[in-house]
Amino acid sequence: MAHLISVDAVPELHEFAETATSVRIGAAVPLSDIGQHWRGAPGVVHEWLALFASPPIRNRATLGGNLATASPIGDSAPLLLALDASIHIAGPSGRRTLPLASFFTGYRRTVLQRGEILTTIEIPKPLPGFVRFYKVAKRRLDDISTVAAAMAMDRDNTGRVRRARFAFGGVAATPLLVREADQVVAGQAWNESAVERVQHVLDRTLAPMSDHRGSKEYRREVSKSLVEKFWWESRDDDRR
Repeated sequence: MAHLISVDAVPELHEFAETATSVRIGAAVPLSDIGQHWRGAPGVVHEWLALFASPPIRNRATLGGNLATASPIGDSAPLLLALDASIHIAGPSGRRTLPLASFFTGYRRTVLQRGEILTTIEIPKPLPGFVRFYKVAKRRLDDISTVAAAMAMDRDNTGRVRRARFAFGGVAATPLLVREADQVVAGQAWNESAVERVQHVLDRTLAPMSDHRGSKEYRREVSKSLVEKFWWESRDDDRR
């Protein structure tokens, strides 16, 4: 006979810790509590949290639950992928840690084995210098994403890209970190030509489906336009 077991009262899953090298968020910390605990969080984190569903849901929902369901349109994965997050897993065979980018194996499937649970999400420091999260939906609030995207970048004093991350939800069977997009801009100036190279990669890489929220063509073009939006916003940030 099947049993449903609640892990809500496990203290370890509610831990939050920020150190000089990382931010660790327990898998059962409610979304609404993350912003309160993470006092030094960049503005994008608060904007991202506010876009999750509605306040009553955020008071109950967790990052652990959102990630473990492995929905390709979940709002947590793109930003966490762009921040190079890793996850900690515990089970009968012990504990293990792996990059979030390796967690999803297929549509609503993950590497979790029978008896394993996700315990902690860890975000390394220093955080990227410029990060954005975009949610495209019929309504800005309390709606499921058609496309979600997060992009992060560090540049050197000459404006060349030291590190870039482009992550998307709603464009494949799993949340997707587009590694080839990172590679085509690494060490290069972040300009219109770089944006076009990333967009060409997205044309080849993204494999969205069509449904009542948007066609596959629409999702692909929206994703490409968000890269350009990220570029424009990075230029505005440079002028400040």
